[in-house]
Amino acid sequence: MKRIAFLLMLAATTMAAHATDYTDQLLVLVNGEGAMQQATISVNEHDGLYDLNLKNFVLMNGDQPMPVGNVELKNIVPEAAGDAIFLRANQNITVTDGDLPDVLFWMGPMLGELPVQVTAVLSGDRLRALIDLDLWQMLGQIVNVCFGEALVSGTGYHIPNGDFEAWHTSTGDYMEPNAWHSFESASGMLAALAGHHLEKSDNGRNGSACARIYATSIFGIVANGTMTTGRMNAGSMVASDPANHAYIDMSQTDLDGNGDPFYVALNSRPDSLVLWVQFHQGTANSDHPYATVSAAITDGTRYQDPEDQAYDNVVARAADNKIAVTGDEWHRISIPFVYTGSSVQPHAIMVTVSTNADPGQGSNGDEVLIDDLTLVYNSRLASLTVNGFQPNIFNYEVPTAINADNLVAVANGQGAYVLKSVVDEGDTEKVIIDVFAADLRSQSTYTVSYRKDTNGIELPNSAPTTHYYNIKGQCIDQPQKGQFVIVRQANGRVLKIQK
Repeated sequence: MKRIAFLLMLAATTMAAHATDYTDQLLVLVNGEGAMQQATISVNEHDGLYDLNLKNFVLMNGDQPMPVGNVELKNIVPEAAGDAIFLRANQNITVTDGDLPDVLFWMGPMLGELPVQVTAVLSGDRLRALIDLDLWQMLGQIVNVCFGEALVSGTGYHIPNGDFEAWHTSTGDYMEPNAWHSFESASGMLAALAGHHLEKSDNGRNGSACARIYATSIFGIVANGTMTTGRMNAGSMVASDPANHAYIDMSQTDLDGNGDPFYVALNSRPDSLVLWVQFHQGTANSDHPYATVSAAITDGTRYQDPEDQAYDNVVARAADNKIAVTGDEWHRISIPFVYTGSSVQPHAIMVTVSTNADPGQGSNGDEVLIDDLTLVYNSRLASLTVNGFQPNIFNYEVPTAINADNLVAVANGQGAYVLKSVVDEGDTEKVIIDVFAADLRSQSTYTVSYRKDTNGIELPNSAPTTHYYNIKGQCIDQPQKGQFVIVRQANGRVLKIQK
């Protein structure tokens, strides 16, 4: 049904072909060194095909612009992947002159034919594209282009400043990491009494900066150190009172000291949360020995942690409330998201880290160091309808002709894209299955092959009898249960069977 719906959609767009311009951030990497600019890619639909045109492309040589021109790929066959359209092509093209009025010379046309590879995704009103230009023969350069803020900076897919290198002044001389907050910017009637629980540390895992969250004792009451992508609220002297919490609400217009809202927008479905942690207790406490980290993906309406009610606006949760003391060693923690099955759409994420899993049960001097926090999107297959499938094995041979439509491939990522293509190499037919992570930052490729000519099996020089061969054409003694084999009987008849 999805294939039929996609063909109908293509038919509709063919009848009303039109071009759409997408203007967004463009990151240009020349031999690994990057420069940022604004750019426009025009997408033209016609006759069921697509043209992509990176208009007025400019390379930067230090501070000097080098006008290249229009990089246009034509007649790309679209591929459906869920609600998205993939446009993939590998073409040799000639760059044409741009149309900027203040540019007198475009260098692109003099470069001759250039190999260009593109992977672009149209989803809703957004375009994301990866474009590789091979300028090695002419200029000794490989140019990699990332188009779209979602790809360039991870907006909508990743949590900003997860390496905790960027900080801003919150109140007085106190600092908070960009996109992160603690009691320095808390709301609530007791915010002024909450104290300070967050600072920049130079003891990051790679010798760089990290966030240090620490507990304090106020009037003999231990206040756990807490940091969140939302906003802290200090509303009670009783530590366990739900009036003390972290919260997000995208309808609120308050801004932090960096001019950012007290929430992080997220329009995707990550598979896990990964971070590096050091945890020390000021005083050992065997009854309350753990630090904690939690995350909630919501539709952007109000949500708080700890929860004070049953929330129906949550898309997924991830939590580890048993982070043990690490000493001075950095530990990597990976926490899978558990999806609620709710029909609400993701629009925001709140991550909260605390020095103790139990409110008010830590000790003065507890501290958690956090570094390199990121969201992970999977790009492997969870299942594939071939015998002996394993997610980490990428090449398979089957003994019978392949029906690509019946070759069911299921990704192990919530928002991953699965694309199938058929390649006929004469004596071999292959189905290529590409799995793209939802953020397009990783990819896996699986290949299922069928050798059409089974007469190439080398038979042993022995008296006529029955022989068994595996799918590679190798003679075996006896087939195993579940194994596909080719059987050469004594009468010369050849059969393909599964034991």
